[in-house]
Amino acid sequence: MEKIQVLEEKITRVIDKIRTLSEEKKALEVKVKTLEDELDKKDNELRAIKHDLKDIDKLKTDVSKLSEEREIVRAQVEDLLRELESVELE
Repeated sequence: MEKIQVLEEKITRVIDKIRTLSEEKKALEVKVKTLEDELDKKDNELRAIKHDLKDIDKLKTDVSKLSEEREIVRAQVEDLLRELESVELE
Protein backbone atom coordinates (compact mmCIF):
# COMPACT_ATOMS: atom_id res chain seq x y z
CA MET A 1 0.00 0.00 0.00
CA GLU A 2 2.81 2.37 0.87
CA LYS A 3 4.53 1.62 -2.44
CA ILE A 4 1.33 2.51 -4.28
CA GLN A 5 1.10 5.80 -2.41
CA VAL A 6 4.75 6.61 -3.22
CA LEU A 7 4.12 5.72 -6.85
CA GLU A 8 0.98 7.91 -6.92
CA GLU A 9 2.98 10.81 -5.48
CA LYS A 10 5.67 10.37 -8.11
CA ILE A 11 3.04 10.21 -10.84
CA THR A 12 1.40 13.35 -9.44
CA ARG A 13 4.76 15.17 -9.46
CA VAL A 14 5.42 14.06 -13.03
CA ILE A 15 1.95 15.20 -14.12
CA ASP A 16 2.48 18.56 -12.39
CA LYS A 17 5.86 18.91 -14.09
CA ILE A 18 4.29 18.08 -17.46
CA ARG A 19 1.59 20.71 -16.83
CA THR A 20 4.24 23.28 -15.89
CA LEU A 21 6.32 22.47 -18.96
CA SER A 22 3.24 22.67 -21.16
CA GLU A 23 2.41 26.13 -19.79
CA GLU A 24 6.02 27.23 -20.29
CA LYS A 25 5.90 25.89 -23.84
CA LYS A 26 2.75 27.89 -24.58
CA ALA A 27 4.31 31.03 -23.09
CA LEU A 28 7.43 30.52 -25.20
CA GLU A 29 5.32 30.00 -28.33
CA VAL A 30 3.61 33.34 -27.66
CA LYS A 31 7.01 35.01 -27.21
CA VAL A 32 8.31 33.43 -30.42
CA LYS A 33 5.22 34.63 -32.32
CA THR A 34 5.67 38.13 -30.90
CA LEU A 35 9.34 38.16 -31.90
CA GLU A 36 8.50 36.87 -35.39
CA ASP A 37 5.91 39.64 -35.79
CA GLU A 38 8.45 42.23 -34.63
CA LEU A 39 11.01 40.79 -37.04
CA ASP A 40 8.53 41.04 -39.93
CA LYS A 41 7.81 44.64 -38.97
CA LYS A 42 11.53 45.48 -38.83
CA ASP A 43 12.08 43.73 -42.18
CA ASN A 44 9.36 45.89 -43.71
CA GLU A 45 10.90 49.01 -42.18
CA LEU A 46 14.31 47.99 -43.52
CA ARG A 47 12.89 47.47 -47.02
CA ALA A 48 11.29 50.91 -46.86
CA ILE A 49 14.57 52.48 -45.71
CA LYS A 50 16.49 50.76 -48.52
CA HIS A 51 13.91 52.06 -51.00
CA ASP A 52 14.24 55.56 -49.55
CA LEU A 53 18.04 55.33 -49.81
CA LYS A 54 17.74 54.41 -53.48
CA ASP A 55 15.47 57.41 -53.99
CA ILE A 56 17.96 59.64 -52.17
CA ASP A 57 20.83 58.35 -54.32
CA LYS A 58 18.78 59.06 -57.45
CA LEU A 59 18.01 62.56 -56.20
CA LYS A 60 21.70 63.16 -55.46
CA THR A 61 22.55 62.08 -58.99
CA ASP A 62 19.83 64.34 -60.41
CA VAL A 63 21.04 67.29 -58.32
CA SER A 64 24.60 66.69 -59.47
CA LYS A 65 23.52 66.62 -63.12
CA LEU A 66 21.43 69.76 -62.66
CA SER A 67 24.36 71.52 -61.00
CA GLU A 68 26.57 70.63 -63.94
CA GLU A 69 23.92 71.85 -66.38
CA ARG A 70 23.51 75.07 -64.37
CA GLU A 71 27.25 75.72 -64.59
CA ILE A 72 27.17 75.14 -68.34
CA VAL A 73 24.21 77.51 -68.75
CA ARG A 74 25.84 80.08 -66.44
CA ALA A 75 29.02 79.95 -68.52
CA GLN A 76 26.98 80.35 -71.71
CA VAL A 77 25.10 83.32 -70.25
CA GLU A 78 28.37 84.93 -69.18
CA ASP A 79 29.74 84.41 -72.68
CA LEU A 80 26.60 85.97 -74.17
CA LEU A 81 26.82 88.92 -71.77
CA ARG A 82 30.47 89.49 -72.71
CA GLU A 83 29.52 89.29 -76.35
CA LEU A 84 26.72 91.83 -75.80
CA GLU A 85 29.08 94.15 -73.95
CA SER A 86 31.55 93.96 -76.79
CA VAL A 87 28.80 94.67 -79.34
CA GLU A 88 27.57 97.69 -77.36
CA LEU A 89 31.06 99.08 -77.11
CA GLU A 90 31.59 99.04 -80.87
